[in-house]
Amino acid sequence: MRQDVLEKTRVDPEGTPARILDAAESVFAEHGFAGTSTREIARRAGVPFGALHYHWGSKKELWEAVFQRVTDRARETLLATFRPGGSLGELIDNLVDAFFDFFVAHRDITRLCFRTALEPRDPHLATVHAMFRDLEQLGLGIHAALVPGSEHDVRVTLFIVANSFVAAIADEPSQESFLGGSVFRPGPARERLRAELKRVARAIFGVPRGATGGSA
Repeated sequence: MRQDVLEKTRVDPEGTPARILDAAESVFAEHGFAGTSTREIARRAGVPFGALHYHWGSKKELWEAVFQRVTDRARETLLATFRPGGSLGELIDNLVDAFFDFFVAHRDITRLCFRTALEPRDPHLATVHAMFRDLEQLGLGIHAALVPGSEHDVRVTLFIVANSFVAAIADEPSQESFLGGSVFRPGPARERLRAELKRVARAIFGVPRGATGGSA
């Protein structure tokens, strides 16, 4: 992965590398790794085909850069939400709000995260899973700080919460059926799902609904 180019996208979000990265995120979300062509990414970004390889090299490097940016954004959201001294119940509610707003604002990221579960277990996923493991360790550390000595299986808990969270937001057709609308549009469907995700997350972690404290 070209870290120097990834850094350029942060400094200049309107520049050519960033436009290519944005287009890649969208095309990968629609077609997955195998179904995506670099020519389609270049076309979507509105740049010459050679510019893609000049800035990013291979499709695999671009795929990894897309997920590195996703991981960085998720880490920033997690760290910005965590407040030392707060209760587990407060943290759960704040995290649901923060990640819900993040995923709703970035539909392609939501679809991309959901799609990784359907990708063949090829080498291109190894780096992505390593990034996700780093996030898992961060989440485990925060939980341990809030609930030292917890007796339940925290890894399984985080797995269930994270996957159900992404799946619920990504499944737009089912939202229309069950909620009467898409959460990607402002309205009652969005707030109904937000409230239910908070309730489910609290239940999984063993925190009473509406309580500010509680242990897992």
